[in-house]
Amino acid sequence: MRLRGGARARTTLSDVARKAGVSPITVSRALREPHKVSDKLRETILGVVDEIGYVPNFAARALASRHSGIIAVLGPVLGSPGFSPVASGIEDRFQAGELRTQFANIGLDASEEARQLNLFVAQNPAGIIMESVAEFPVNRPLIDEIDCPVVQMMDTSLEPLDMGIGVCHRSAAKLAVRHLLSKGYSKIALLGGNKDIRSRRRFEGYREALSDAGLYQPGYVFDTEGRNSVADGHSLMRCINSRYPEIDAVFCHDDELALGALFAASQLGLRVPEDLGICGYNGLHFSGVDDPPLTSVSLPLYEIGFKAAEMLMAALASGERKEGAVELEVALVEGASTRR
Repeated sequence: MRLRGGARARTTLSDVARKAGVSPITVSRALREPHKVSDKLRETILGVVDEIGYVPNFAARALASRHSGIIAVLGPVLGSPGFSPVASGIEDRFQAGELRTQFANIGLDASEEARQLNLFVAQNPAGIIMESVAEFPVNRPLIDEIDCPVVQMMDTSLEPLDMGIGVCHRSAAKLAVRHLLSKGYSKIALLGGNKDIRSRRRFEGYREALSDAGLYQPGYVFDTEGRNSVADGHSLMRCINSRYPEIDAVFCHDDELALGALFAASQLGLRVPEDLGICGYNGLHFSGVDDPPLTSVSLPLYEIGFKAAEMLMAALASGERKEGAVELEVALVEGASTRR
């Protein structure tokens, strides 16, 4: 069918159902709640969707239902390597359904978080996924008033306002430091910051593990002030070596800092891991291909994003929210940078 001016009529859910030989409600279920239909049927329906170019009409759905079909995702720093796997997990979980995501960067700023929340709420979102809700108490009343499911990707030492998923960063940092201690390192510096709750929890884990061993030195803590690039790791490592040449290991708040420290060690003539042990954090893909490969605390970043999306979908499907935080496991992946 063509409309005036030669425009093609919009394909509908009924068109997909007719061609797939199923009911419209089955098509809707396959797109919005894929776990409720068989894999074979879902593949058939998705094939028809691709073939005829069906695109969900979000505007019409917003008028007919309580929400617009949009999932708002507020990230602390969207361009950071650590957020990319999280975003991929979110996107992959929503990809096959009718819900769509809109990402916003808050830059770890309370006022920007409030501004973005107000903008999204005005669009009547189906749900909100955010990382820093616990960071800014000033915004808690605003979040309490949001009339849709909210999932926090968080440090599990905190209490979520609604639903939450994440890891315990204090425990993860302890795991890293205890690994370095087990390898015979005793003068361990920290390269990191305290700008957000995750960084502060990592510092606490670092301090507690070394204090338990009677080896904590406040002077060995180097604050990156939120600058966590390879270049920052490189310059800080050179600074550390100049001021405290006795330091024999560094625990870095992320793998980019660790990579920078590795480059600096090579330029300074320090052998890794004999003279200097280096442990990163996040378990990003490049940590396994450096020379030597970096030891890193591997976080389930993709899984956090995927499961956050899954929790939101389940809440929308059932109308019930499983309040509380779900804690996922972390793992230390030993590379040659600490394998003495």
